[in-house]
Parts: sequence; C-alpha cells; structure tokens
Amino acid sequence: MSQLRATREAEDAMSAGSRSATRLEERVLALAAFLFLPVLVIAPRAIAILAPLAGIAAASRLRGSGWMPPAGFRRAAALLAALLLWGALSAIWAIEPARSLLLDGRLVILFAAGLSLAGAASLVEPGPMLNALCAGILVGAGLALLERATGGALSGLLFTRAFVATRMNQAVLTAAILLLPIAALPAPRPRPLWPAVIAALAAIYLLDDSTAKMGLVLGLAIAGALYALPRSGPRVAAAIAALIVATAPLTFPELASSGAIMNAATALKSSASHRLLIWSFTGERIAEHPILGWGLDSARAIPGGAALIAPGEAWLPLHPHNAALQLWLELGAVGALLGAALIAGLFLAVQRAGWPRRFAAAAGGSLGLAVIAACNAYGIWQESWEGTLWFALFLVLVAGKAAHRSQSANRAIPGDDRAPGLAAVSGATPPTPR
Repeated sequence: MSQLRATREAEDAMSAGSRSATRLEERVLALAAFLFLPVLVIAPRAIAILAPLAGIAAASRLRGSGWMPPAGFRRAAALLAALLLWGALSAIWAIEPARSLLLDGRLVILFAAGLSLAGAASLVEPGPMLNALCAGILVGAGLALLERATGGALSGLLFTRAFVATRMNQAVLTAAILLLPIAALPAPRPRPLWPAVIAALAAIYLLDDSTAKMGLVLGLAIAGALYALPRSGPRVAAAIAALIVATAPLTFPELASSGAIMNAATALKSSASHRLLIWSFTGERIAEHPILGWGLDSARAIPGGAALIAPGEAWLPLHPHNAALQLWLELGAVGALLGAALIAGLFLAVQRAGWPRRFAAAAGGSLGLAVIAACNAYGIWQESWEGTLWFALFLVLVAGKAAHRSQSANRAIPGDDRAPGLAAVSGATPPTPR
C-alpha cells in the first residue's frame, strides 16, 4: 500500500509539474504576443530574436502533449524541408557558397521555430493570448504615432542612427495583416478588441506605409470574395496565388516596359518606379539561370546588381523586394514551384480549418494581404520578416481556435448548462442531442 501511495504521489507531483510548465510556456507566449507590435515599432530587427524565443516556448508546450500533426501540417513541413534541402544543394553552384549554407542553417532554426508555433496554436488557451495581443496592438499603435510625432524620441534612446518613418513600415503592415482576423472574432471576444482595431486602423491611415493601405483594401476585397464563395473561393485563391509565383518572371519584369505604368508609379511614390526597374533587371538575370537559379542568398552578389541607375539607386539592392522573383532568381523553377505549392496549400488550409464562415474569409483576406506584401516589399529570407510572418500565423491560428470555440458554444444543446462551458474549456464540439 505504501508503495502504491508513493507511486500516486509521484504521478501527482509530475502532473503538477507539467501543469506548472504549461502555464509558464503560455505566459511566455502571451508576453511575446503583447511585445510583438511594440518591438516591431521600436526595433523591428529584434523580431528575429523574439520569434525564435517564442518558438522555443511553443516547442516545449508541444513536448509531451501528445499532439499529432495533421496531414496538412505534415505536407507544409515536407515542402519547407524540401525548400531547405534545395537551398543547401544550391550552394554547389551559388556565387558565394558559404553565404548560401549559412543562410540555410539560419532558416532551419526559423522554420523549426515557426512550425513549433503553428503546432502549439492548437494547444494554448486563446483568451489570454488574444487579450495580450490586443493590448500590444494598442501600445504599439500609440508608440508608432508618438515616434512619428517626436521624430523617433523613443528609438533614439536605443539607437544612434537617424530616425526615418519608414522604419515602422513593418509594424504598420503587420497590424494590417492581423486586423481582419481579429476584427472577425465572434463573441466572446477579447476585452480590448475594438479599441485595438481602431488603434490599428488609425496607425495604418496616419503612417506612411502605402503597401499596408493598398494591401488592406485588397485584403478586404479578397475576404469579401471568400465569404461570398466559401467553397470554391479558397481553391480559386490558391490557384491564383500559385499562378502569380509560377509566372512571376513573365509578369513583374514586364511592368517597367510600359511608359504609362512607369509614369503612374513615379506619381504614386518616388521609390515605386525604382522598384519596377529592379524587377526588370531581376527578370533578365532569372532568364540566365531559369532552372537552378543563382543559389540561395545570391541576390546581393548578382553581377551588375550594384551598378547605379541613378544616384543612390542600384539595379539590385540586396534583394528584388519581391518574394516570387527572389525564389526564381536564387532557387530557379524548382524553388519557385515549391514556394507556389506552399502558398496554395495555405489557402486550401483555410477552407479545411472548420472555422466560422466570417472568420475563415477574414483569415483568407489576411493571407492574401501577406502575399501581396511579400511580392512588394522585403527580402523573403530576412530574419525579421520571416519571424513576423511566422508569429502572425501563430496568432491567426490562435484566433481561429477562439472562433471555433465560439461556434461550438453557439451549437450547444438548448437548456444544457454544461455544453457551453465544456466548449469554452476544451475547444471540443458539444455532443449532439439524441
């Protein structure tokens, strides 16, 4: 009897330790959700540290939980593994093989952290996570507006380089990506939800990032189409997204050949016409190595890329500012097709997620906005941008869990007081009446 009692006490102690560890991991993830937007405002490159640290907490949450990755998750992981393998192999013919291998190693860490976050989203308690996110959006929007008004007074305490408002573009764009899914959450909602939505809209409108403004409008249009066509819409969106990536060398580089488009780009934004010329140059280089590409992270060393079009404007400054073209340029048709399959799979996953119709449409619009942003800004391998996309995915999946719970609670058995509570705690669909 004493041995049995000791065994039970040991099991109880292990269970208590496991619950304590779970609470710690979820607190770390909630803290990361709160810090996400403020860090993007003040020091966007620090997301390359925040996201992997959150990924470690997520991996710890997954360990020992009994979680089994669904088929869609395994397919996405396989595509990412194939992309990493191809990137490593590209070092054989890359301009700078050591740089290719170094980046590939860093991407292994980022992808592992991102996949851990995506998996842990199904395990964490969504309420505290979303409350922390909405509070962080409020703080981040306030910081961004303060930074703009004071010329970077806060970031100036940390950095010696001069403040430029465009440094906050990544924060504004991320707020736009998160805005649609957060606003689409059904009741019960996080307490600071609507103040956070209003603050995010104010930041997007008042700050300078034209990609966020344009992307939000297009994201709303995509969400509307997906809401109107809940079954066929995601499949059409998946096909369009894959086609954009697959045909990128035939489309984006040709924009610079149109005088009307170049004039409109110049009138819209001083850097827009330069962006089109970068894409034109990138298209020419893709045509030289269309199958294998120039090697992972070779964009910064492409022959002729450092030559100047005009003072301060190079033909290819570090990367093409277009994810589809960068995949083609560095990894050729093989890498581009893997990227196209991955993006298409994400749109199809929205359809299979089982979310309420309004939230699924909003999540699809958010994904469309992210694709538009990736094809207009940043280098696809930038650690801060990769970390931003992965952590934003985690937060959208957490919001999806909250939306699914609310849907399950609304389907509860009339008069059964246990069903809504059960759905709120476990996320399980309440039993149907017999």
